[in-house]
Amino acid sequence: MTTADASRDRWLNGLPAEPVQRRWYSRLLRSPLFWLAVVLIPFYAYCLVDQYWLLSPSETFEDGSMTLGISNEAFRRAAFYAMWTAMAYSALFIWLDRFRTSNPLVWLLTFGWGACAATWFSIYVNSWAGEMMATTEANSDSGSRAAVFSAPFVEEFAKATILILLVVLWRNKVVSRLSMVALAGLSAVGFAFTENIIYYSRVWMQATHDITIADPEATMVQLVMLRGVYTSFGHPLFTIMTASGLVIGLGARSKIVRVLAPLGGFMLACAGHMLFNGLSSTNSTSALMFPYYLALALVAVIVISLIVSVVGNGQVLKARLGDYQRAGWLTPRQVEVYGGPLRRIKLIWFSIFRGPRVWWQTTRLLRRATELAYLRNSMARGTVAGPGDDRAHELITEINQLAVGGKALSDYRGLKVLPPRRRRRAVPPPTGGHLPQGQLTDAYPPPVAPGPAGVGGNWPAPR
Repeated sequence: MTTADASRDRWLNGLPAEPVQRRWYSRLLRSPLFWLAVVLIPFYAYCLVDQYWLLSPSETFEDGSMTLGISNEAFRRAAFYAMWTAMAYSALFIWLDRFRTSNPLVWLLTFGWGACAATWFSIYVNSWAGEMMATTEANSDSGSRAAVFSAPFVEEFAKATILILLVVLWRNKVVSRLSMVALAGLSAVGFAFTENIIYYSRVWMQATHDITIADPEATMVQLVMLRGVYTSFGHPLFTIMTASGLVIGLGARSKIVRVLAPLGGFMLACAGHMLFNGLSSTNSTSALMFPYYLALALVAVIVISLIVSVVGNGQVLKARLGDYQRAGWLTPRQVEVYGGPLRRIKLIWFSIFRGPRVWWQTTRLLRRATELAYLRNSMARGTVAGPGDDRAHELITEINQLAVGGKALSDYRGLKVLPPRRRRRAVPPPTGGHLPQGQLTDAYPPPVAPGPAGVGGNWPAPR
């Protein structure tokens, strides 16, 4: 009898499945994520080095004019200012991915794709498109044409490519709209990070070589406030549109919707990007205030929709885990703790104070419970067929092993946030009449009462 047949028989008889134990290197080699990292990380390094040598040297044209190269000092200053925006948005999107927390390697690869691969692809294609659109007319503006008609399609395609790779290679882990939005936001933040470094460093080089600019630092800070604060939502906003269309397509049963929804989300992102670049390239700052307020209103609507999605995800978790409770696989307390957003946060908070190992296993337990809930939701919607039962059985077994085995903190009821400190046990006295070797105290003569000054040495001994 094969392992699959034995597992099926145990499932039909209502017995827990026997987990397949594999060594860590065997699990690593079987993981598509590992091989994706092996391929992408060297590619990211190549993209960064190639962009550095593309932007660092000066360029001389046929007419004798020359563009300023970017020095290492300019890169360092620009990276310092750009990293704060990237850190703030990255923390926001990672926090948004807390229901079905992705692997930290996935976060790193997604951010790296936007920062390295997407910018490398965009800089070459946009440069080529700018040359194709260039003319010799006196009133031509090839830069604006490339920014409006070429850059939106190229950049949105480059940022969204990593999402398609993850869906193909990591399909069962990307289970909700929030997960896809978080990954799309990380890719966009990485793209904006590298793009801001290029813009900031170019402004610094221009300001330091222009004698009419008295304070290059102030000029650079002005651009930092514009790109890094006021309009920093641009790239994440457009990439979230593509991710939303992709999520709708993944959750639909109609093949037409599965094709048209991602395409519609991508076209909507390109349209918004074109409008953003067109207005900013052809209008003054004072004329952009009304469109800017409209963009802020759109951002507010998306933020509200994400908050509603957070609440909806909590309801999906509780409802779908309740199905397994009614079947007898989970307890009501497990559904209450694993399905409540605030209770999940409280459980993680309690586990932090019980050591890194307990915290890690607790987060692993919650990830498995979330995957189980979304798997059940996909099965109820008809997008996952019979093999989902085998995966659900594996998840339930792993959840019970983590909860019952004591590896993870499965409940915080009756516990204090700070666990009681373990007291050191007193050393028991020696048994068997054997005393430890060595002299314990000096051999003083026994006291004599009353003595010349009493037992205490100060007062006569009592009679």
